[in-house]
Amino acid sequence: MNKPLGTGMNASPSPPINHDRIFKNLVQDYPQAALAFFAADEHIGLDDDIEITFLGQEPPETDMTEGKLILDMPIRVRWRDGSREDLIILLEEETVPSRFNPERLLGYTVRVMRREQTRHIVQIVISVKRGTMEEGLTLGGDHVTTLQFGFLRCHLPDLRAADYAHSANIAVRILTALMDYPNTPEARVRVYGQAWQGLLELEQDPDQLVKYLGIIHTYLKLDTTEQQLYARLYPQEKRHMNQLAESWIEQGWHKGLQEGRQEGLLDGRQQTLAELLTERFGPLDEAVTRRLASASLDELKHWSRRILSAQTLDEVFQLQ
Repeated sequence: MNKPLGTGMNASPSPPINHDRIFKNLVQDYPQAALAFFAADEHIGLDDDIEITFLGQEPPETDMTEGKLILDMPIRVRWRDGSREDLIILLEEETVPSRFNPERLLGYTVRVMRREQTRHIVQIVISVKRGTMEEGLTLGGDHVTTLQFGFLRCHLPDLRAADYAHSANIAVRILTALMDYPNTPEARVRVYGQAWQGLLELEQDPDQLVKYLGIIHTYLKLDTTEQQLYARLYPQEKRHMNQLAESWIEQGWHKGLQEGRQEGLLDGRQQTLAELLTERFGPLDEAVTRRLASASLDELKHWSRRILSAQTLDEVFQLQ
């Protein structure tokens, strides 16, 4: 069985994962792909001619959270040909299933129902860790039931990553890193490689490629042995990863020149790498800044390749 929220063997400790932010980004970047997966029971397809609108978020005083909630932003789906009534979809990511409270979801549903003046609403609860949750809410007496409240559930650890390894849905390919797979080096590398293959096949924007490769790596970190196996099993994808990293550095350098950036101790490539390292690992200390300032072009190229797969800042600077 996989450990989707853990790390590979001998991996360094990682900071807490902000699942809320990741899922919110995924749904906003690929809304139709996300709904085609999460709302498959409502027969929303990748090729449907629909218009997707993100409605206003819940105000803070009525936030659903006990801690932090997910996507407190209803989604309206409109079929452009008028074949179906507009549908409101509520997505809630609950990292730990046992913390889910159907009463909160019911209250949220009622507020949205009144605000949007519709009862055509589907609720979907997404969970990323193993565990049980309340499957619904029933109100009534000894002899009558006055309310039966349910919802759809997408429990990612119950899905087999192998079943989605070649999906044409980009959101699904990314999410395979959260699905079930054997906890062996080869299986982990296969899931990682197939997810990255999906990104390369389905996404053309380099910034999005880098962004979601980082998310795949957040959920499925390969240790040194697994990275070596990945390079053997997926040589073409590995080369593309390296080329993407170098291209990203070059683009940042040229952008800096076009903007007339004053680099000080760092030239354009060094400055861009410093920005990427900061975004990935947090503020850089003086020692790292000095190391970047004195780096050769070959060192910058090597580090730019490693930034996409390194688990810690120290690993970026390891020479192989």
